[in-house]
Amino acid sequence: MPVNPVDLNKLRSAHSNLYETVVAISKKAKKLYDEERTELEDKLLPYKEMIRNPSSESESDKVFPEQIAISLEFEVREKSSHKAVADYFDRQYDYVLEKPVEKKIVHTEDDDETDGD
Repeated sequence: MPVNPVDLNKLRSAHSNLYETVVAISKKAKKLYDEERTELEDKLLPYKEMIRNPSSESESDKVFPEQIAISLEFEVREKSSHKAVADYFDRQYDYVLEKPVEKKIVHTEDDDETDGD
């Protein structure tokens, strides 16, 4: 797996905080990965069912060529982290930080709870 260096100055160009940009790209990469993983699981599901519930004894240990082809197809795809960085540079998505809500502390005057003595 090759290492692709990323120009940090290009990452800082849209937003001043580099850490926030990296976190946003990481979240996008995770989302892309989850989508790909779901797609892979959906394509491999029929073969998993055949292995779990074999119609014959020879089918239980069988490796299906279609299953290998599907796995290899996903193996050669662009990695989700590389795609997330490329999409960010192509301005296909951006992020907006939510401002934290400031909590106001309200002091209430509680009655003095004494025994009444």
